[in-house]
Amino acid sequence: MTARTPQRAGIYCRLSYAPDGSEEKVERQEADSRELAARLGWPVSDAHVYRDNSRSAWQRNRKRPGWDRMLAALEAGHIDAIIVYHGDRLIRQPYDLEKLIGITDSRGIRIASVSGTRDLDNPDDRFILRIEAAQACRESDNTSRRMRRAIAARAAKGRPSAGGKRPFGFESDFVTRREPECALLAEAADRLLAGQSMGGVIRWLDTCSQTSQGARWTDATLRHLLLSPRIAGLVEHGGTLYEAVWAPVLAPDAPEEERRARAREQWEDIKALFARNSKEHPYQGQDRKYFLTRVAECYACGAGFRSKPTGGRNRKDSRIYYCPDCKRVGRSVAHLDAYIEGRVLRLLQDKRFAEELHAAADAGRPGVAAEIAALERRRAETEATLEELADHPEADPGILVRSLASFDRKISELRSQLVATSQHQVLARMVGITREEWQATPVDVRATVARILFRIVVYPTTKRGPGFDPSSVEVTRRPLQPA
Repeated sequence: MTARTPQRAGIYCRLSYAPDGSEEKVERQEADSRELAARLGWPVSDAHVYRDNSRSAWQRNRKRPGWDRMLAALEAGHIDAIIVYHGDRLIRQPYDLEKLIGITDSRGIRIASVSGTRDLDNPDDRFILRIEAAQACRESDNTSRRMRRAIAARAAKGRPSAGGKRPFGFESDFVTRREPECALLAEAADRLLAGQSMGGVIRWLDTCSQTSQGARWTDATLRHLLLSPRIAGLVEHGGTLYEAVWAPVLAPDAPEEERRARAREQWEDIKALFARNSKEHPYQGQDRKYFLTRVAECYACGAGFRSKPTGGRNRKDSRIYYCPDCKRVGRSVAHLDAYIEGRVLRLLQDKRFAEELHAAADAGRPGVAAEIAALERRRAETEATLEELADHPEADPGILVRSLASFDRKISELRSQLVATSQHQVLARMVGITREEWQATPVDVRATVARILFRIVVYPTTKRGPGFDPSSVEVTRRPLQPA
């Protein structure tokens, strides 16, 4: 029996990858499908053209809005046929075909493409479609495997995988450096390691440039850039780091023969800094405006001080620090800042403190970041070896797991040492600083230095009248940890 002619056909078009959002190839598929519909005599309404641009049909969990709308139209009876440029534009997974067959069962739905027409109610046509879907799925698997191998080979040669947005500091080929942007990234890293907050660095960057996409800087954007192996002259693939074909962004002033090692060490310092800040300050809150906000503590409850204007809502010319929790104590911002800044400057200008700092640095272990890098390389090599042995009948899984755990434990111990190292780097830059230089330093850097050097606890004062009572402020030196 001859299949009936469809009365309401729909067109489905799909393009897997269009990095620029171009509709050209999708429109070409639609034009070819309309020509086919005219030859077959299948009427098509503009309301029943379904497009999926830059949508993969190979990934089962990938959303295809056009495909979903087409299935809904089939189920509702709005269309009774599908025209597609080629079968693999419609179906790349057997799962999709079975879903389509389930919806259209016993409805006489037909599919047309340049390779011919199929009737979904015909067992022979369904059999052929299932074979074609299996072949398309296999081809997708083969393509994916070739792409993974190609990406791994590029990484091993120090070249990045293609595609995506232009990274800040580089041209669209992902390899050629944009020197002005690289200089800004290097300075941003230096500012963070010197103790400036993310908010302060972002405000500075906004005065200098925009992101590679022409937007304002955000915490997430800068964090992503500084944690990327790219700025250390590295390419990462499958947990393994390879030396990139471009020069590192970090450590631009280091000698050429030492630059990659210095950049790797600085990158490890940045990662340790972010890890420490995430642990100590899960939420950074608003940008810092006052020196001792969240640095000075309340004697009663230990809460970090906040600041507010004094003398009522309409008076803004003076401020106090206060405890936001128990509200038992407050102090003049100007007086407390001046007192603590004086204590900090006296210590930083003391030659004995400089000797103490150098002694702590000498007591530490130099080259911690380089040691971490070497351990990570050895761990990746060991993991690759263990994967080859995993299926060996005589291989002991317990030994394999303990071997990797040993590397993880050593790397974790070394990373904890980097936290102390980053604090020493902050203090080393401030030793011998003058009062003028101190005042010119960003407030968040000054607050970081004060927090590293002292624990500041404020008590109620018994003194009455103007002036400042230093006896009501307990300033305790924090011990210097070995670097």
